[in-house]
Amino acid sequence: MSPEVNLSTYVLQFGKRWRGTRIQEVDQSYLSWMVNAKAGPWEIAESELERRGWHVPEVDLSGHAIDSASLRIRKQWHDDRKTTEGLHSWLSRVVPEAIAKGEQVEPGVYHYLGVKWIVAMGGRWPVLKTVIPLKKES
Repeated sequence: MSPEVNLSTYVLQFGKRWRGTRIQEVDQSYLSWMVNAKAGPWEIAESELERRGWHVPEVDLSGHAIDSASLRIRKQWHDDRKTTEGLHSWLSRVVPEAIAKGEQVEPGVYHYLGVKWIVAMGGRWPVLKTVIPLKKES
């Protein structure tokens, strides 16, 4: 980040929703997206996230993916989770496993634990987009 930027007064001039807003008031999820996609003044967004104590995630989970998992793959979560893992924590652990150990059936699509994991791989870290239970073969 250039030394002349003051995070306490910097106003974001990027995007539709957050344009004209002080960077310290912008949602973490939006700043994280900027950094991952290298969109807009992403270096300033990264500096603001670091100021907040944020760290680069191993994987990001879209809201849609978390909702889909809560509705579609509860059994896999209950069968595989550790006793202290909620759904978000479990997904954060399992998605990197799916990428590393699962069967990649096409770019960004992995089969693991009876689930099809759809992952966007183009940014600085992968983003889980959705999950789909695999049909059991009879």
